[in-house]
Amino acid sequence: MWSLIQRQSFAEYVTLTKYKINVNWTPKINREQLIQGLLPDVKVPTSVKDVRYCLISYLDDHVSLESAFTVRPLPDEPRHIKCKLNGPNTLQMGEELQGEIEVMITDQYGNQVQTMTSACLNSLGVAGPGLDKSNLKITWQESTLTMRVKGIRFKPCSLGSKQLCLAWREFSDFLRLNLTAGSPAKLQFVDWPELEKPVAVINGRELQKPLIVQVCDQWGNPSPEPNVKISLTKSNNLKIVPSNHQHKTDENGRANLGVISIHAPRGEHTLQLKALYNKTALDCPIITLNVLPDPEKPICLNVKYDKDASFPAGGTFPDFVVSVLSEDDNIIKNINPARISMKMWEAQSSETRTVIDVTTFSCSKVKDDKEDGFFYFRDKVIPERVGTYCIQFTFAMDKTNMLSSDQIIVEVVPNDPVRLLPDYLPATPAVSNVRTLTSRTLVKDLRLHVMDKYNNHTGIDLVGKIIAKIKSPNEDDDIEIPQFQGKVSTLEFPFDRGSAAINLVLAENSPGRDSTEYVLVFEPDLLGLKKPLEPYRLSFMFYNDFKKQQQMAALTKERDQLSQSIGVYRNWLDTTNQLTTELKRQVKQAETRETHLKSELKKHQIELPQTNTLQYVDSVIKQKMLDQERVMKQPRRTCTLPNYPKGNQDILGKIAHLAQIEDNEAAKVISWHLASDMDCVVTLTTEAARSIFDETQGRQQVLPLDSIYKKTLPDWNRPLPHLRNGKICFKPVGNPVFARDLLTFPDNVEHCQTVFAMLLGDTIIIDNLDAANHYRKEVVKITHCPTLLTREGDRIRSNGKFGGLQNKAPPMDKLRGMVFGAPIPKLYSAFSGQIDLLQQYRAAVVKLDNVNQELDLHLQTLNTPEMQQKKKELAEQEKSLKEIEQKLGMTPSDKVTESVLQPVMLELCDTPIPTKRMRREMVKKLYNSEEWISCTTKKQQQQQTLHMSPSELNGTSRKRKA
Repeated sequence: MWSLIQRQSFAEYVTLTKYKINVNWTPKINREQLIQGLLPDVKVPTSVKDVRYCLISYLDDHVSLESAFTVRPLPDEPRHIKCKLNGPNTLQMGEELQGEIEVMITDQYGNQVQTMTSACLNSLGVAGPGLDKSNLKITWQESTLTMRVKGIRFKPCSLGSKQLCLAWREFSDFLRLNLTAGSPAKLQFVDWPELEKPVAVINGRELQKPLIVQVCDQWGNPSPEPNVKISLTKSNNLKIVPSNHQHKTDENGRANLGVISIHAPRGEHTLQLKALYNKTALDCPIITLNVLPDPEKPICLNVKYDKDASFPAGGTFPDFVVSVLSEDDNIIKNINPARISMKMWEAQSSETRTVIDVTTFSCSKVKDDKEDGFFYFRDKVIPERVGTYCIQFTFAMDKTNMLSSDQIIVEVVPNDPVRLLPDYLPATPAVSNVRTLTSRTLVKDLRLHVMDKYNNHTGIDLVGKIIAKIKSPNEDDDIEIPQFQGKVSTLEFPFDRGSAAINLVLAENSPGRDSTEYVLVFEPDLLGLKKPLEPYRLSFMFYNDFKKQQQMAALTKERDQLSQSIGVYRNWLDTTNQLTTELKRQVKQAETRETHLKSELKKHQIELPQTNTLQYVDSVIKQKMLDQERVMKQPRRTCTLPNYPKGNQDILGKIAHLAQIEDNEAAKVISWHLASDMDCVVTLTTEAARSIFDETQGRQQVLPLDSIYKKTLPDWNRPLPHLRNGKICFKPVGNPVFARDLLTFPDNVEHCQTVFAMLLGDTIIIDNLDAANHYRKEVVKITHCPTLLTREGDRIRSNGKFGGLQNKAPPMDKLRGMVFGAPIPKLYSAFSGQIDLLQQYRAAVVKLDNVNQELDLHLQTLNTPEMQQKKKELAEQEKSLKEIEQKLGMTPSDKVTESVLQPVMLELCDTPIPTKRMRREMVKKLYNSEEWISCTTKKQQQQQTLHMSPSELNGTSRKRKA
């Protein structure tokens, strides 16, 4: 157009044609500029990729003309750099970034500057926190006119988001990378610091915290690697519970091995973890456990007694002193003496299969002057039968487990000699002075032994003789005395090794009164006796007529049979009466016990029905236990400060665990007041304190009680300062009370009182600061005022200073668990007392029912026709015996029957409360009809009776069960 129209003519033309010229880049055209030959301004795009096509058109009625041109933008001067990451933005610790960073130089509009060359590399810098530039590489890409950055990695540092800065000249750009843990390389324990030192644990106890393992890289950063198999290895003498040794990590790379308990001998033991990742073993930690003996676990019984003492039959044992030793070889105290018992039984050979009868003795009462932890068995009776016995002491650890001592073998020897006795009781001899030898024989092959008062053979070392004489039953009677063969009045028999063999025959035509009773007297004449022995006496009947002698011999034989039978009957009657009396006594005792417990339950508002008592008591006990469990589960304040392991009996524990306080506000202010002492471990001895000091390398503060000067400690029962000589000096406000009176001690009360008397002194708890100031102002008028603590958390020191942060207790949660715990609720103790009473009452009801049943059964048995027949037979036999003795002209045989009865009577008297098993066996034995001896017994039964042991017929002592 410009070629057709000159500029001047164009202006005129425009003026003539007005608005027939159009452009496509703007709807408005400035006419004045167009007249001057200027087209509207064309705005250049900011992007070099935006090419602008410009069109100019002219249109009238005759002609249409167009002209066009293109505007191509060019990059401006460098103003920015643009960074682009090709690849993921996450990298592991120790690994290089997988992708490349592309750096481009742009103008202010982001257009790449095309004039850049490789020389610009020198101006590019890369920086970032923890960036490792050792393998950093920057290259020039000629094809794209960009810079490439490779080898990005970080030094060991914290994980998470990392900002990378790239700078060129004065321009910079930032990239955000995510740094994660490196490849799994090792395992680490969570919340277990200082594993380089042995971890103290008491044998049989659990570790203080659960074992939680974290998979980590080589720099210790947690690695969230799941399903890594972890196994736990240990030495053979180390047992852990639970015994599951295989574990896997979760999605966070953690494995919880739980809280394990350790069972191992005293000393150091190791626990090691093993794990594999991609067939490569990970570096696993080793825990060294310092297993300490359990001071509360009994392992043996220590028994002390005089080992040089002898054990004569029927005497008393020397005192046995028993103590229970724990794993640390110390004596366990505070043990109920009822849990210690002494058992004794007669030793048996391996061939013997009889049931062992065990005698149990309880512990004697503890004397005040004896140490705690020692149990005495005094004045226990030695068995009356000679032999070898085993003694063993037992400790009932619980309802099922018993701890027994080593067996003590004792040899019971005979007691001092007291009498002469034969092997068996001979029949009453009936002799005459005729020529026939058998009719004149008094005793044949009779062996007399020296015995103690319990009928044990003794006197083996005695030497001497036995002198036989014949005497009249009544010393005053002046009658003829028969003579022995050879017309002698006395005979001597040698005594050797504890016995003498006796054979006696009357002289032919011996003097003597016909049908007269005489007594054979055997007097011992032995050397070395401390006391003279009782002679043995044997009655016999003397007859001048042979025929009469035969008749009287038959009567004598019948008399002996009747005497034995009557003795058994009387034995039965006496035993039955004693058993009836004992059962009635037990019934009365059980009724008294049941009535007493019922009244005690009424005091606790527990009424019992008349019927279905046991079912009701069981339901009440169950409900009380549920209530007790509910109370126990209620949340209450606890001290979260870990206690020091009590590996030694001399360790009481940390001060924070020694006491409990019920009131929350008082617990807070007292705990804060003693904050610097709460972590201190209290010991009984300086040696134990020094041991803890050495184990912790001086980091643990300790307090030995044997280093406290106790004379300056305040009296635990001292009255408050405003009370003087039983009088109130002024009326206080704010409910003052000694801080020590708010403490309760679960264990070791006396030692704990010493500790807190020293720490708290006479510190007083009062309601608020105003009441405390008033109380102090009044007290100082009469005496020294101790430190005052308010329930609101304020403190007035003993010098009167208060105020400031150092005298204001923080909130409870700021004490970080170093606070005294709350005691078990009183309601729990109330439920415990009620449950105990109910259980006692139930046992009393069951016992009363059992003894009533036994008594009824016993009384029913006594009223049976069979028992009535036995009583009738006894009366008949006593009448027959009396008639026979009148015919024989003999004295009544009370002594014989008495000697038969005495052993059983003594045995029953020695057992005040026969056990159920003993009573059943006794009744079974007494009521067995096969054992009754009547006047019509056969010769075999007679011989069996006559050959009973001396202890059953001639003795006066009882048998004693081993």
